[in-house]
Amino acid sequence: MLVKKSLPNRILEWILDNPSRLIIFSFLLVILIGSVLLFLPFSTYAGHHLNYFEALFTAVSATCVTGLIVTDTATTFTLFGKIVLICLIQVGGLGLVTIASFIFSFTRKKQDIRSRMLQLETSGSFSIKEAPTLLKYIFGITFSIEFLGGCLLSIAYVPKFGVVNGLGKAFFQSISAYCNAGFDLLGSTEAGPYSSLTGFYNSSLVIIVTAFLILFGGLGFTVWVDLFGLFKKKKMRVHSKIVLEWTLGLTLFGFLFLLIIESFNAKSMGDFSFKNQMLSAFFQSVSFRTAGFNSIDLAAMTDGSKTVAIILMLIGAGSGSTGGGIKITTFAILIYAVISELRGEESTITHKSKIPAALVRRALALFTIGIAVVAVLSVVISIFEYEAISNGDFSFIDIVFEATSAFATVGLSTAGTPNLTVFSKIFIIPAMFLGRVGPLSLAVSLTMKGEKKIGKVLPETDVHIG
Repeated sequence: MLVKKSLPNRILEWILDNPSRLIIFSFLLVILIGSVLLFLPFSTYAGHHLNYFEALFTAVSATCVTGLIVTDTATTFTLFGKIVLICLIQVGGLGLVTIASFIFSFTRKKQDIRSRMLQLETSGSFSIKEAPTLLKYIFGITFSIEFLGGCLLSIAYVPKFGVVNGLGKAFFQSISAYCNAGFDLLGSTEAGPYSSLTGFYNSSLVIIVTAFLILFGGLGFTVWVDLFGLFKKKKMRVHSKIVLEWTLGLTLFGFLFLLIIESFNAKSMGDFSFKNQMLSAFFQSVSFRTAGFNSIDLAAMTDGSKTVAIILMLIGAGSGSTGGGIKITTFAILIYAVISELRGEESTITHKSKIPAALVRRALALFTIGIAVVAVLSVVISIFEYEAISNGDFSFIDIVFEATSAFATVGLSTAGTPNLTVFSKIFIIPAMFLGRVGPLSLAVSLTMKGEKKIGKVLPETDVHIG
């Protein structure tokens, strides 16, 4: 006798059948739980109660480690609400399935192939064999760096805010920075709500520690494993070399550009001392690539700096990291492909290695999807914000900045997210989610059938380009 499975069981099987699909639905589950918890009256101070949409927006932003906010974190949320937020950030940065896989690896000795594939997907590993080891590295590295960062930030915050308040702000910021989330508890200071790190632009300790927390979180766990194993193997994967080289190059590029351009802009950092200008330029160059903190008034930057920021945000951090964007390796592969084409090479070559054509196509697809999402979202928001643009409240480049920040899960804003209409925020929510789970992963996970195979040989054709 055949027993027909119920619809819920079929849906559950469909979700569990694909690791990417399971990861996506785990994020949705965390967002749903987080939004309900933030909506509860005791999550916010009296007079600051959020409606459900605001709670949902905040939960999506925290879980997707974006940092776009509709209300100031420090002055709105109670201790319970802040604990919920930091838990969402930590789970969002690591991934619920990553955490579950880590626990699973300790509770069962024998694992089936599906469990191994899930570990491979969640850890960003290159092979099933090394996935469990990488998962252990992920947790060891994460909590060690977050603890060290919290201790260092406490040196600056405890004398200023007291032991309990100072430690709370320090460790909240450390976790948020390492997870590239951009949330902070500094809105209750003299700098005022939505101030981020602008009140500490001249604190070398706060700025440098936060910047390196962002960098460490944005490298990717595979790179960390390579760095730790460098003394034993004395060699490094091409992937890690690309991430480290481009991280250094992009950070240096952003630093020099901002230092040269914004040092003459009195509205942003032109009135700072040279030391503080260097600190701010370095910090923003790091933060633009997915962190969501700011130590200067971003709305006051020149259009040139905003454009550079948009480029850095879109590129983002390393693959398999807590950061967002299309990822450094995606952008680097496309550049290598262009260089190889200009040299007349048949394949894409870098570091004396050949990059597979399938990987180049995937990078091109991801880049195209990213550009398309940002373009469409920018147009949609500009329609809803027509009146504000007409009144000169902000410009179209601020809209593009907002759209890129949402998709790349950066969390910075020059228009001011709370100032946007509800309709704009509605479209920003799926952009943040898409940017966190990855456009290609989402597309693959929702596809019922596997990759199509062409059963016959098709003739080649010529198409004029350029």
